[in-house]
Amino acid sequence: MTVPPPVHVSAGTRLLGEVIAWACPGVSVTHSDLVRALEDAGLDPGVARELAPRHAFSRACKRLSEQRIIRPVAEDAATVKFQFTQESREGDRYEYRLETTLTLDKQTGAVTCELPGLATVAQEELDRCISARTGSDVTKVVQKLFERQADLFPIRPSGGTYFVPQRHAAFIDKTQDLLNRVGGRLLRFPVPAGTAEGDRSVTQAVADGLAAVVAEHRAAVAQFGSDTRGDTLERAAEKIRTTKFKLTAYSEYLAGERDRLDRAVADAERVLRDKVAEIAGEPAVV
Repeated sequence: MTVPPPVHVSAGTRLLGEVIAWACPGVSVTHSDLVRALEDAGLDPGVARELAPRHAFSRACKRLSEQRIIRPVAEDAATVKFQFTQESREGDRYEYRLETTLTLDKQTGAVTCELPGLATVAQEELDRCISARTGSDVTKVVQKLFERQADLFPIRPSGGTYFVPQRHAAFIDKTQDLLNRVGGRLLRFPVPAGTAEGDRSVTQAVADGLAAVVAEHRAAVAQFGSDTRGDTLERAAEKIRTTKFKLTAYSEYLAGERDRLDRAVADAERVLRDKVAEIAGEPAVV
């Protein structure tokens, strides 16, 4: 079922985009049904991989971690091994004892370890985590889809309600289809062009969103050091290039904010170049 936009817009009205918000109250869906819903909505089912056994087990560990510490200690293409360490308190200090090592098959979700009782409990908890996907899980899937295919610009500091540029309307349709299939809902409020407050609010939301992305670039670069891998540096450079592209793509929304953001991105590029030169032990290029 497709829910029509709640605000009537006359034919021919130019839209800046839509304000959207979604909710998944009481949603419970199996992993396989979520994958099928993604496929049927024409969306990438690969985004559900974070809900596969490897990640579901991390959730199961929260219930298994009472009085023990659980850490991954080895991983290959097929399995992950976790060390279970018992924690106990003796007087004014804690003591730690190796309990067992548990192996998870990343494809089948099968759990094995030397303690049959613990293996059974772990398997039951993992199966529960895989079989019951919640509204929070669906929200993470939706956010991941937007990260890959569109842009969400928060219109309030706490998030939850976003402006999405009109160029992504077809993608919003698919997202709405997905949410309808799993029992969620999407509210959509079209934003027509040409209203003073609407234009101003869109400019503010898009400019603030892009400024936050630039700030994230700079914060990431500030953490780089001599042990930073080359591919990490290249990914940082690619993210900055992507942001530059978005400044051009969304220039119609930015009005007088474009120059400020251009300078901010150029400065982030300079900081990255300086950091790369510092790591390489070379003089920075001015």
